[in-house]
Amino acid sequence: MDCQTLPQKAFKTVVVDDSITMRRWLGSVIAKDRRLDLVGTAASDQVALEVIKASNPDVLTLDVEMPGRNGLEFLAHLMRLRPMPVVMLATSISSDSAYARLAMEIGAACCFPKPNIPTPDTMHALCDTIVSAASGLTTSVRKAAQSKDSYYGKILLIGASTGGVAAIETVLKQMPDDAPPIVIAQHMPQSFLDSFVKRLDRQLSQSVGFSRDGLRLSVGDVYIAPSLDSLTCVTWHSNAWHIQDVPKRFDHQYCPSVDVLFASATPWAGQVGALLLTGLGNDGAKGMLCLRQNGGRTIGQSEATCVVYGMPGAALAMNATQEEADIDRIGEVILSRLLEPKHGAVR
Repeated sequence: MDCQTLPQKAFKTVVVDDSITMRRWLGSVIAKDRRLDLVGTAASDQVALEVIKASNPDVLTLDVEMPGRNGLEFLAHLMRLRPMPVVMLATSISSDSAYARLAMEIGAACCFPKPNIPTPDTMHALCDTIVSAASGLTTSVRKAAQSKDSYYGKILLIGASTGGVAAIETVLKQMPDDAPPIVIAQHMPQSFLDSFVKRLDRQLSQSVGFSRDGLRLSVGDVYIAPSLDSLTCVTWHSNAWHIQDVPKRFDHQYCPSVDVLFASATPWAGQVGALLLTGLGNDGAKGMLCLRQNGGRTIGQSEATCVVYGMPGAALAMNATQEEADIDRIGEVILSRLLEPKHGAVR
């Protein structure tokens, strides 16, 4: 009996895009390709989860800009909940852009620019990309990056005061599980910090706890500086970041101190990302300036999204921040900066 090659089963595809025009266009393109089977579309992250659960697709196309969670936030959530091949689409995106690198670091199979002119060649290229992703032929940069320890030696420091509880929660929800270690100084009495840490640990996929002297930090760790008699610093030795507590002096106005935390990382600033969030006063501005002057990535929360623009405003006035960003995308911005070529080496 002669054997015949059976036709390959079409890959079940879901399109997620808030534009009805784009959903219809993508759907029509996919429907014309025998290798693909359009099994659902969604205009938001919540609808997308329902469609994915109902259709069990092989591959997903995901718009960068969406209502609710943006594309990166939904991608990170999806990779924790139900990992699958995802092709990120945007009007302006290239495979070597910081945004694309971050998307693939989180788990996207690849990124593809939405064509300005839908020619037959661009439509065929798009379908080829979706098929390659579904087939596993497109290597996820996330896997390659993990093997190369893309966040090796890097750390994220965050300072906040008034309004910081909600701001910190928003930022941490933007972080993938394999983000660099995060150390946070939030002005708050210890009794309130206790409740805050417990709530974060319940809400987030990451493990959240208090920093303590000598603690070795790893990728994915989140630590909150306690409000006790000593101040939280960080130091690099033995090929890893560690917590180092120092005695509180009479001239230290705050405990924890954002300035002290930021300044402690200055010798290794090229590997440091620093965020200064909403808060009264100017704590953190001087420490952030030290980091920026030595190659650190420094970002402040935008005035429009701050409860109190004191701390970020003071940093901006001192030229300590490289840029400002709204709270709903500040995590995305700092991670993309940390993925850029090094400003300096860990010593």
